[in-house]
Amino acid sequence: MKDEWDQFALAKGTIFHTIALRQVLIQSFGYTCGYHAILDENNRICAIIPLIIGRNLGWKKAGVSLPFVNYTDIACDSEEAFQYAVNAIIELKAKYKLDYVDLRLKDQSINSPGWSLNLHNHTFVLPLCEDEDKVLSLSNASNRNHVRKVYKNNWFSVSFDQKHIEDFHKVYVRRMKQLGSPAQDIRFFKYFFEYLPEHAHLLTVLDNESGKVVGGMLLLTSPGNAKLYYPYGANLSEYNNKYLNNFMYWEAVRFGIRNGLQQLDLGRSQTGSGTYKYKQQWGAQPEQLKYLLYDGGGKAAGPPDKQSLSFFVEMWKVTPAFITDTVGRKLIKYLLP
Repeated sequence: MKDEWDQFALAKGTIFHTIALRQVLIQSFGYTCGYHAILDENNRICAIIPLIIGRNLGWKKAGVSLPFVNYTDIACDSEEAFQYAVNAIIELKAKYKLDYVDLRLKDQSINSPGWSLNLHNHTFVLPLCEDEDKVLSLSNASNRNHVRKVYKNNWFSVSFDQKHIEDFHKVYVRRMKQLGSPAQDIRFFKYFFEYLPEHAHLLTVLDNESGKVVGGMLLLTSPGNAKLYYPYGANLSEYNNKYLNNFMYWEAVRFGIRNGLQQLDLGRSQTGSGTYKYKQQWGAQPEQLKYLLYDGGGKAAGPPDKQSLSFFVEMWKVTPAFITDTVGRKLIKYLLP
């Protein structure tokens, strides 16, 4: 059903609903595939449930739609199909003996009993159009000034050459450590180009003085909904005084415009966080993400909360890199982020 699945995914969902993302996640982390299709009376797909099954840090067995993805509404062609899929997910919890199911929705809601709701996250969507000046005018005055200044000083260049992926990954691992989190192995990023060659793009930023990679983004084009996604990226913080982030984000905007996309999704941020405020200054609109957990009434069956992990986050920041780099590649799969 691969072809029919992908056609439906791109028509009713996003690039994240496709079979390719299944391959990326399973190949990278060894998860179990819990993908299911809902069929109508004519045996045609009317809804799809992308579900990955794995263990969390507490060794609880979880079904997540999807780890390493900010949100995946259930792709469906009717409200009836959506409700059927929700009921089916509850049945899948029992079938696979899951401790809990974690859904990450944006445009949909579940009103059925037994689901707990987390409203601590937003994604930010910036409208795009052919007129770059019009898009930049959505930013506040400070952000517009920083964008113009970084180009006036010619501090950086942009590249879309995949040969920079290893240097990008080094920057990414370093930045994630500073934030207190392990990072995905480089194979995770390489799989995007293997399984989504037409939709995955590596934007890297090079320091014009040294020629080295100082930041980068993995960008995914989703032509079905004319959206450009920025799910993963990082930069070297010592370049913040040269407005590296402003340059990198603006190059992503320009890439989206060149490719005829209508929106740039800047990804998930916790409400009120530093990244939340930074994305707001671009004129991007916050859109509420609805993370829902179903544990069937089980006690402490869900993922560990951030407060309980705060000690480990701080410890990760100060642990030598030769330890975290090795341990992180094995640990990351259990975060189910």
